[in-house]
Formats: sequence, structure tokens, C-alpha cells
Amino acid sequence: MLRSFNPCRLGFCGVKWEKTLEEMKKLPIGIQSINKVLLNGDYIYIDKTLFIKRLLDEGAPHYFLSRPRRFGKSLFLNTLKEVLSGNKELFRECAIYESDYDWKHHPIIHLDFSQIPNKNPELLETGIKETLEDIAASNQVTITGSSNKTRFKRLIEKLSKKNLVVILIDEYDKPIIDQMHHHSIAQENREVLKSFLETLKGSDDYLKFSFITGVSQFSQVSLFSGLNNLKNITMNPKYAEVMGYTEKEIKTSFDDHIQAIIKKRSEQGRSTTEKQVLKELRSWYNGYRFTRSEAYVYNPFSTLNYMDEQETSPYWYRTGTPSFLISQVKKTPETITTLRGKSILDTTLSHASHIEKVGLAPLMFQTGYLTIRSYNPEEDSYQLDFPNKEVEKAFFDSLLKDFAEIDPLMVQRDAKELLADLRELNLSSFITKINIHFAKVSYHLFSHAQEGFYQAVFFTLLEASGIRTVAEMATNIGRIDLICEMEHATIIFELKLDKTADIALKQAEIKKYQERYALDGKEILVMGVNFSSKSRNIGEWKGKLFCPSGGLKKELYPG
Repeated sequence: MLRSFNPCRLGFCGVKWEKTLEEMKKLPIGIQSINKVLLNGDYIYIDKTLFIKRLLDEGAPHYFLSRPRRFGKSLFLNTLKEVLSGNKELFRECAIYESDYDWKHHPIIHLDFSQIPNKNPELLETGIKETLEDIAASNQVTITGSSNKTRFKRLIEKLSKKNLVVILIDEYDKPIIDQMHHHSIAQENREVLKSFLETLKGSDDYLKFSFITGVSQFSQVSLFSGLNNLKNITMNPKYAEVMGYTEKEIKTSFDDHIQAIIKKRSEQGRSTTEKQVLKELRSWYNGYRFTRSEAYVYNPFSTLNYMDEQETSPYWYRTGTPSFLISQVKKTPETITTLRGKSILDTTLSHASHIEKVGLAPLMFQTGYLTIRSYNPEEDSYQLDFPNKEVEKAFFDSLLKDFAEIDPLMVQRDAKELLADLRELNLSSFITKINIHFAKVSYHLFSHAQEGFYQAVFFTLLEASGIRTVAEMATNIGRIDLICEMEHATIIFELKLDKTADIALKQAEIKKYQERYALDGKEILVMGVNFSSKSRNIGEWKGKLFCPSGGLKKELYPG
């Protein structure tokens, strides 16, 4: 049926043409096949093919790239596979189509370690063997050998008789990440992988190109130590936007879906604008930065699901509970209070080689729970923070549930009142509410608990309530335990266990912590807080409120 002419639907009258769901391009949620995405032009595709052209032009034999899970690694590898298979016509609408790439066909060995069993090294060895045999059979060759290393080498050599071979390895570190709670198995799996991947070292004469992806870099050093010519592009500014969506890509490729969100909310009586939708999208799913350059990208998985569901939700976070992170927190609870704003050297951030020694902050960066906020060239260091609302909120909810064993909903219900108490410096009410939540912490968690545990619970309760904090802030003569920046006041907490509030407050006074904020034009509250292992909560507190000029305004204490 023909539609009646409507000039506004054609873009006149200052009104955008609202497409129906049938007219809009589909969202490629969960699709890892570039052939399915591009073949009929039905799906949105953010064109990353010029990055592939750049990789091939650079001519390095082996590349490594780390990105968080569900960030587009598998789709990128599948795109590499189709390009290097010479499937030119598939990319007719992509930038690489008009380039000078030669589109020669190369045999492909594609190994996806997310599909190979890894509960123990024996299963891992068997899975690799079966995968190699399947690849050989699909290429009409047979392979033999007493080890996977030998089979891999012979497969490469046989396929190279057709043309130089391309090696694509996805999620190389899955056998390690999955077993991090069993260090011995993780170490044994790493040795299996190390031996297997050493095959690439002596195969350059048979290879066109190899590309390896994973979530982490912590095992990269020892795993690929034999590959002296491995080029790690994980933190290379030239590839900062190789995965994830940029702000420009969001605006140009998802405009129809953004308009659909506006229309739906309008029909629900929730009037909104394009600017508001973009702001919501940005605060929830943008903020990932992987290099020194100030290039930020959106989480592609969450962005696609947001466009589909048309509401915010922790889509990426809830696809994989970070149990290995919670395990790390339980071992060293004091480390979580320093996550926000933590500065870390480049070598520590990206080149830790021991599973059992990897720090919480590098691990959270590599797995996508922290991101780069700024870079200090003088120190060659990075300052880290949570990338966006999705990760920040969901992570602290997980800490409440799995670390402190408190129902996040109970904290959420009190969050507004807790925040209001702190803003208004209603400290007795604030401490009372905190202690109510401490009473909900499981009894067994306090067994042998040190000061770091109490600080971690306190920090988690604040963050889960929407109270932004910074810990371990350095001054010229010490480190402040915890700082909350409110609209009209800066609150400094000095925290102790089984001492006194006087001792805590005296330490803050001696070290003159308030002087760091004396020129900010806000009041400064310095609080001494003492946790009691007997009552298992905040036993005592005292505070001093200073004027913006630095003079003492009044003392604060219970009663």
C-alpha cells in the first residue's frame, strides 16, 4: 500500500523522518559473523576495516590485542578472517573495499579458546587436539604428531603449500581466567598454552599474519616470551578506537534507534530529547579509554542492548559475575578503597606476569572494570577510575552482596537519606545508618577481620549509596584515608580499628590534612572514626568543622 505524501517525513519542516521498526537496520546483538552482518545489509555495522588495512600495511608478523569481554574481539577476528580469505564483495559498503588491498586468499587457522574445555590441563590438551584435527579436515589435509605443538606446526606447513597462512587466536587467556580461583590449574593451563604458542616462533616462513586477542595482559609476558617480534597494540594510540563505539559513530549510525527511544518515551508520557538520550547513553556506557590519547569509546554490547530495550540497565556487567575479582577483594580488602583515582605505572598496569601476584587494580583495568582517566607523561603513569554508571553501580552492588553479604536493595533504599545526612552534616544520623548496615554483615566475616576489612565495608557502603569517595590521597606529610567531596564541604575521614576517635582525629590534625583543601572555598570537615571489633561497627567518632579560610568553626561529636 502506498503511503500518502508527508513532507515532514522527508526531512522538511525541521522534523526527522521517523522510521518504523521494519524500516530501521537491525541491531547485531550477539552476532560474531561479519558475513551475517554485511551480506544483506540488514544490520548496523560500525566500519572498522581501515584498522585491518593499517595492520596489514604495517607488516608485523604477530599482533596481540587485549580488550574486555564482549567488546567486539570475536567479530573483529571474524572480519579479519573474511578479509584475508579474499572475500572482497562482502565488504562493498566498507572503507577497505576502495583501498589498494590485494584481496588474496590465505588459508586460515582460527582457534577460539572460549570454545575449548579448560577445567584441567588434560581437557585443554584434548580440546586443542580435536580443534586442530577439525581445521585440518576442513582443509582436506591430515596431521599427526605426539604433541599439539607438533600437530600445529605440521598443520601450518601443509596449509602453506596453498599460500602463506593466517593464524587467528581468540580469547587465548580463557583457560587461565576461568581457573584463577585454582592457581595450580591456572598455572598448568598457562604452561600448556605457552608450549603450544611457541610453535609460532619457528613458523615465520609459512605465515602471512597472526592476530591474538584476550581479556588480560597479565600472562602475556611469559606466554609469548618466545615471540620477540610480537607487536602488542593494546595501548597503542593508533588503535584506541579499534573496538567499541565512538561518540561520532553513535550519532551517525544509531540515529533511527535514538529517535525510536524518544518516540516511545513520549507515548509513555516521559517527554525527552535527543540531547537527553545521548547524555544518558554517555553516562551509562561511555568512558572506556585504553591508551594515552584521550579517545573514549562506548561499550558496544551495552549500547546495542540499550538501543534494543530502550532503557538503561547493567547489560554488560550482568553477563559475567566477576567472581575472580571478589575473590581478590576477600584476600586483600584494603585494596578496594584505593581503586578510584589510583595512579599506577605503565609497567605495572600492562606487564604483570604472575597470576598469583597480579594486583587488583591492573586486573580490573584489563578486564574492563576500571579505565584510564588521565596520563602523566613525567611518571609514565595512569590514573584509573570506573568508566561509567553501569560498571560503578553494578560493581559496588556485587561487593555488597558477595563481599559484605548485604542485600544491595536495603542499602539502595537508605541511599538518599544517607547522602542527605552527609550533605547536611547530620553526622549522628549518618553514623547510625552506617551502623545499621554494619549489623547486616554476616557474623562469620568478622572472624580475624583487620582494619582493612572495616574500611572496605565502610567505603563500599558510601559508594553504593552514591557518595563518591577518594582514598589514600597523598599530602606532603601523609595519606588521607578517605575523602568525600560534597557540594558545600569536603569531608576527610581518618579511620582506625580498636583505638579511639581522639587518636584518629589527632593524627589528622598533626598531619594537617585539611590544608590540602584550604583554597577550595568550601568548609572542611575532618572526622576521626574508630571501628570496634567488639561491637563490629563504628564505635566512636569525632569531628572538627573548619571554615573555608581554615579557621575552626565548631567541634562535632555524638549527643
